[in-house]
Amino acid sequence: MTEVLVAPDDIAQQLREYVRAHPDIRKDEYDHYDDPVEGACYVLAEAYFHACGGEESGLKVHRLDWSDVYEDAGGAHWFLRRGDTVVDLSLPTPADGDDFPWDAARRRAFITGYTPSNRAQRVLTALGLAD
Repeated sequence: MTEVLVAPDDIAQQLREYVRAHPDIRKDEYDHYDDPVEGACYVLAEAYFHACGGEESGLKVHRLDWSDVYEDAGGAHWFLRRGDTVVDLSLPTPADGDDFPWDAARRRAFITGYTPSNRAQRVLTALGLAD
C-alpha cells in the first residue's frame, strides 16, 4: 500500500488552512465539495512544491488524467511524490487515498512549468512563503 501524506509538515498545514479559509482559490467547477481542499489539488500541489524549495525539494510532480482510468471521465488530479510516498494536500484524510490509482499517474511539470502560477503565488504571498 502506498503511504499517503496530506499534511506532512507545518507548511502543508498552513496551505490547507488557507484554502479552507479562502475557497475562492479553487476553480468554480469544484465548489460542490464540502471540504475546500478537495478540488484544490493543483494549487495546493504547486504552492507546496514551491514553498519547499521547488526543484531542489526532492518532490516530483504527478498528474493523473482521469480518462486513463475511467472511459467516460474527464479532468485530472495533481499531486506530489517523494520517493514512494505520495504527498497530496487535497485529500481530507490519508484514508481518502486508499483506493486511489496512484500508479496510473505520470510525472509532469506544472502548467506554468517551474514558475508559480498566479493562484499559487497568491497563496504563497499571503502566507509569507514566497521567495
